[in-house]
Amino acid sequence: MQEENKKRYKKVRREDMEVPGAPLAVKVVNNQIEPALRLWKRKVKDSGHLDELKERQQYTKPTTKRRRQKQLAVRAEWVRRQRENY
Repeated sequence: MQEENKKRYKKVRREDMEVPGAPLAVKVVNNQIEPALRLWKRKVKDSGHLDELKERQQYTKPTTKRRRQKQLAVRAEWVRRQRENY
């Protein structure tokens, strides 16, 4: 009897949760918070806001930034060459 009274919602699509003009905003549809929260987390991660905030927590010298950037470039080149060999 209880299963009959239970509302059945269709699956919420990503387009339904989008808020036009607000890049990091998400709309909750049919009180389904889980998919909205999942989409919001993805948007925040992809935007890079959290990475920027973490980076700004402490000052890093320009030489340290350049050294880190060079290390990443060397690593990326090494990985690229490894993939070419296989």
